[in-house]
Amino acid sequence: MELMMTKPPKRIVRMSYLVQATGLSRGTCYREMESNPEFPKKIVLGMRAIGFDADEVDVYVSKLIGRGTI
Repeated sequence: MELMMTKPPKRIVRMSYLVQATGLSRGTCYREMESNPEFPKKIVLGMRAIGFDADEVDVYVSKLIGRGTI
């Protein structure tokens, strides 16, 4: 029997995860979404709901840690 390697499923996370992972306030996250091209892109989930690709958030946080600043 052959073992198949599977990729972990993509996850969409909400604003609370982004705020917790980055340490930024909600307001700062919204400002960064508008002005910073490196900031994770929002995914529209509904009329009043947005999410983010969890991998994209984690990569962004790693870059912040590496740079030491936003």
